[in-house]
Amino acid sequence: MESIKLGSAVVRNPFIANFCAKTMPYRGLGSGIIRALQEESNIKFINEPAGMQFISIIDRIADEGVNEDEGINELESLILTFLEKKPGAKGYEIAEYIQKGAATTERYLRSLKDKELIEYKGSRKTGGYYKK
Repeated sequence: MESIKLGSAVVRNPFIANFCAKTMPYRGLGSGIIRALQEESNIKFINEPAGMQFISIIDRIADEGVNEDEGINELESLILTFLEKKPGAKGYEIAEYIQKGAATTERYLRSLKDKELIEYKGSRKTGGYYKK
């Protein structure tokens, strides 16, 4: 395990490794463990020598964000993130950002308004949506 943490890679299937290296974007063959440890030093490794494999366990940090408290879904969260970056956005801009149609976008905006997470300010022509 220590050698893996230091960057020694054992190619378990050279055909797949070669195929992936040539056809997929990657940052370096066999460098994933090192990059993961740089991001999160509390990764646990369980060695399975019989199967020539190991298990990586990464503990999740409890999210105290809007999703947990308000019960909003992924698209609603995406809309809130967009409104943080671009307050006063129009409905069509939000629809383009989340890549959904006008009716679907309006449904999500209505849901967020009902949860009092966003508001519409201004007239129909010049107004826009803002995160509360």
